[in-house]
Order: sequence, then structure tokens, then C-alpha cells
Amino acid sequence: MPDRPDEQPNDPTQQRHSNRLVSDQDVEDADDILFAHPPRVVRRWLCGCGADYPCTDVRFALLVKSTAEAGE
Repeated sequence: MPDRPDEQPNDPTQQRHSNRLVSDQDVEDADDILFAHPPRVVRRWLCGCGADYPCTDVRFALLVKSTAEAGE
């Protein structure tokens, strides 16, 4: 009776690869995903208070102004 199942390779270099957590196909897929999703520079507006523009206070002020203008 053999010490190992027939599925395990006899070549130590192949055996090292069989103990990996991911397959070669997984690595290729990860490379494809990283190529298709490069980082991008994003520009955004910041309010004077440091929050994303429009901040909550600006939204409220714009709501009040638009409501007042609609009522005239």
C-alpha cells in the first residue's frame, strides 16, 4: 500500500505547486483583473469645512433657498 494517493505528483517541483492555496489559473485571472482595473486619479470638490461638497449644511441652505424662491 503506497504512502500517498496516486493523485500526488512524484516530482518535488510539482508537489511544491500542489501545496499552493491558489491555482495557476487563479493567478492568471488575478492578473487579468488587475490589468482591467487600474487605479485612477479622482478629483472631487471639497467644501470649506473639509467635507465633500456639497456638505450637509450646504444642502440644507440650497434646499431653503430653492424653497423660498419657489414660494415667491
